Amino acid sequence: MKKPSVFVSTTLIVILVLLLLPAVTYLNQIISGSYGIQTHQNTAIDFTWQDVNGTQHQFSDWKKGPSYLFLGFLSCSQICPIRTHQVKLLMEQLTETEKQNIQFLFVTIDPQNDTQEIRQQMIDSQSAQFFSAELTPEQLEKLQWQLAEKSTASSDINLHTGNLYLISPTGQLKQTYTQQQLITEKLLIDLNTMMSSN
Repeated sequence: MKKPSVFVSTTLIVILVLLLLPAVTYLNQIISGSYGIQTHQNTAIDFTWQDVNGTQHQFSDWKKGPSYLFLGFLSCSQICPIRTHQVKLLMEQLTETEKQNIQFLFVTIDPQNDTQEIRQQMIDSQSAQFFSAELTPEQLEKLQWQLAEKSTASSDINLHTGNLYLISPTGQLKQTYTQQQLITEKLLIDLNTMMSSN
């Protein structure tokens, strides 16, 4: 009779934890005054990537200021085009001076199909602040681990999380945006808060 009791207790605990997680996340956002989830604040993000011209870059040397990072694939018809459009709308709210040091880096998780030509057409050509990157499988797996992405280089690409990440000028992961619909004004508040604190 004890085994069913342990099973029921364990099941109830798991359900309770799953119900509490969204509430804890929401409270974290309210307390911090930010729109994104402030997790992994001390996680330093750095990796080597290749642009559409085949040139290698070190992320820590390449970025000039705050950077938005997104991992996706260009045949995606759901969250990937939404994220790209959301960042483009955000950039349109900035002055030319503010835009100069802010960049958006789209990291492909499907480099076999996301060729340099396709990436140029769909990402890099959209804005002077938009760049697309290809990473080696090892670099991609390391980055996904740092960002706590659910997918890995060897898993089903359709299972990627679709999160948008805000990286500080010093290369620290500061905000994680998980909502599908992001409000541009709230993204702007988080960005301005970061820029004014540096």
